[in-house]
Amino acid sequence: VLAGLKDVVGIAAGGYHSLALKGDGAVVAWGDNWYGQSTVPAGLSGVVGIAAGDAHSLALKGDGTVVAWGWNDYGQSTVPAGLNGVVSIAAGAVHNLALKSDGTVVAWGWNTYGQSTVPAGLSDVVALAAGERHSLALKGDGTVVAWGWNKHGQST
Repeated sequence: VLAGLKDVVGIAAGGYHSLALKGDGAVVAWGDNWYGQSTVPAGLSGVVGIAAGDAHSLALKGDGTVVAWGWNDYGQSTVPAGLNGVVSIAAGAVHNLALKSDGTVVAWGWNTYGQSTVPAGLSDVVALAAGERHSLALKGDGTVVAWGWNKHGQST
């Protein structure tokens, strides 16, 4: 771990890089930087959440917007235009999920297995998780909705 790193309130692990969220809203990154995933964008501040994919990174700002950087071959580091009102984020290997304050989900990035195609009518979501090729949503009634790759039963 980085010498002198303190006042950390959140952590995230990517494929070969790590992120730390400090109490002052700053992000610290280390590890592999082949795709720029460990180069925090200049001026990034006011961060309240972080997530790390295989070779990309995400930051959720206090104003409900998302910043992404790193590998972008599948659009995983291109935040959808107009995305706001976000309260939580999750990063899969090469795709991302954003939970909006109204309980709906936005997904983007690699979609070969449908992991970025949010099921029609999905609402009342309170938490998200993203695997390598699948996505999960926890609804307010305690049920779980899964979509994406299901070769090993992970989306059943």
